[in-house]
Amino acid sequence: MQPKRTVERLGPMSLSAPSIRVSGAMKRTTARNGVVNPPSGLLTWISGYGRVRPGERGTAVIAGHVVNGKRADVFYRLQEIDRGDKVTVYDSKGKPVVYTVTATRVATKKQVSLDPVVWGGNTSVRRIALITCDDDEGFRADGHRVANFVAIAEAR
Repeated sequence: MQPKRTVERLGPMSLSAPSIRVSGAMKRTTARNGVVNPPSGLLTWISGYGRVRPGERGTAVIAGHVVNGKRADVFYRLQEIDRGDKVTVYDSKGKPVVYTVTATRVATKKQVSLDPVVWGGNTSVRRIALITCDDDEGFRADGHRVANFVAIAEAR
């Protein structure tokens, strides 16, 4: 008689950033043609392009919108995050990895797409790049915002 096989059900990964009142599940998504455009209302982590799952050694990209229409979206307060603030990522089993924000900046979309801290090789530290649109720099002719806000955090 064979022993009964059990399948462990794993919950979603989640993120908590108390200083900006963000807490919620994260969904995996991909960057289409190298463009990060997460679904509205969701915290997402980007797979592909050499990025890792949040919590792993390497750089994970976590994205969310600042607004959805005229309503605040998941990263509405991301621009309020400061160096030294804590961000916790919970894996699918609920195990936490605590990150400390080390840098924040506003950058054009092209600058973000070429940023070696966000997209370059990294095998030595656990890092997350939190990305949203910058709501202060205005809009391009195509209706998209001119710039992004990026917060970099590392686990020690």
